[in-house]
Amino acid sequence: MDLEYTPEQERLRAGMRATLEKVMTPERVAAVSEHMEGGPAVRECVRALAAANLLGVGWPKEYGGQGFSAIEQFIFSEEARRASAPIPLVTLNTVGPTLMHYGTEEQKQAFLPAILDGSVEFAIGYSEPAAGSDLASVRTTAVRDGDEYVINGQKMFTSGAAYADYIWLAVRTDPDAKKHKGISILIVPTSSPGFSWQPLHTMPGVSTFYTFYDDVRVPVSALVGGENQGWQLITTQLNFERAALGNLGALEPLFEKTLDWATTTELDDGRVIDQPWVRLALARVEAQVAAYKLVNLRVNAAMTKGVLSMGEASAAKVFGTELTGQVARQLLEVLDGNGVRRGADAPLRGALESAYRQAVINTFGGGANEIQRDIIAMAGLGMPRAPRDLRAAT
Repeated sequence: MDLEYTPEQERLRAGMRATLEKVMTPERVAAVSEHMEGGPAVRECVRALAAANLLGVGWPKEYGGQGFSAIEQFIFSEEARRASAPIPLVTLNTVGPTLMHYGTEEQKQAFLPAILDGSVEFAIGYSEPAAGSDLASVRTTAVRDGDEYVINGQKMFTSGAAYADYIWLAVRTDPDAKKHKGISILIVPTSSPGFSWQPLHTMPGVSTFYTFYDDVRVPVSALVGGENQGWQLITTQLNFERAALGNLGALEPLFEKTLDWATTTELDDGRVIDQPWVRLALARVEAQVAAYKLVNLRVNAAMTKGVLSMGEASAAKVFGTELTGQVARQLLEVLDGNGVRRGADAPLRGALESAYRQAVINTFGGGANEIQRDIIAMAGLGMPRAPRDLRAAT
């Protein structure tokens, strides 16, 4: 693992930044800032990123990408977030790579080019009312009927479902098998008869969705990776998601803007940054961001070599998502009341306060951090499984 980006990677970054400045016009930034979860403005912007040949930086050339590594793909994610560009994270960084590994040739030809040109978006259908952290307990069923599967059940926290073209759906295809063994993955069009959704509003201001499946029929060709083989696909997709969730790219420019505000804003007794506690807080944030950059470099180096372990992915996810909240809170303390103001004259127009409220979401996305700590202990450190019944441990 290199501790710094190479000159070639820095040149690539500079080129991306210049292209993003052209693509992300003030009008586009304003349009997507109100609807970052999805919608026509976001879809149009993603297509513009695709037209600029930015989406598939780290995808293999055989699938239409530029053939760079996971490190260059991460650089794109950093720069896109810096430019306030919406990234189809789930679709581009998790579903696409999983399809490369497990999809049929027909599925690869149908979906991978469409992902790269921005015309297809996926949502993840895993969590259920009785199966969230215990994902292997899914009850949504898919019963084989000739050349089709008939799906019945309910999912929740299906983020982006209202805007997605397809749901990457975990279903139970063998009710008699052990719970990890009877799960399959189906690609379900959101246009299917019997599919519906309802919004679920959250305190951070982000909407997620309940999704319902009432005798939804999909062809057998919608099965990914083989019947009852879904658990391996789920863990692969979640590994990609966990590695991507902790990206601090959005907070780094907020730190820079906070630093600039503290440096240029005068108080009665001097500048904001002249106060010792402010200097300490900003120095701590800068050190934390620098430390996490090293974590990202390690994770992406492992992905490039194809050796990213479950423990490493979970550790990066826990560290990054929790650090995001810590960094946002510290910067809000520096800005004081200016951090929550949203007017045109506000230093960050409320972006930092919004980031702070939304930070908690990613501690649950891709698997709750409490569960990730179990995975780190078992898969990363070789420790025994924690007892599920606490009474058995006393």
